[in-house]
Amino acid sequence: MKQMLTAVCLAAMVGGLAMVGGCGGGDEGSSTPTSTSSAKKPSVNAMAVKGALVFKKTCASCHGADGKGMPNNGPDLTASQFVKDTSDEDLLTYVQVGREVPGGVPMPPRGGFTEEMLPDEDIMKVIAYLRNFPGNQP
Repeated sequence: MKQMLTAVCLAAMVGGLAMVGGCGGGDEGSSTPTSTSSAKKPSVNAMAVKGALVFKKTCASCHGADGKGMPNNGPDLTASQFVKDTSDEDLLTYVQVGREVPGGVPMPPRGGFTEEMLPDEDIMKVIAYLRNFPGNQP
């Protein structure tokens, strides 16, 4: 009985491998996607999702976990005329450099993080995240 079960299992595995081997053979009628050698630029939505994670780690302590700001600290970024009116490149520069806020809390360069901790690529992800808030739509 044990030998029969082993034979059945072996036959099922071989049959399964044959089916897998026959899928996506690369002919024109195949529905299996093939990879290309060129890397695609991440979609805005993918960048925004990653930006939300970066935001929560690096920006939320001043701007709030929901981006709506913190009293006497970072302003609301969910409906910001400044974010709405400023290009991605200028926002990147703004975060890289920081700014003094007369009578308020200054924003340090990169939010107080080093370039290694908060690289430009991550800042651009945060910008994509901020652009997704309805209040920041053109």
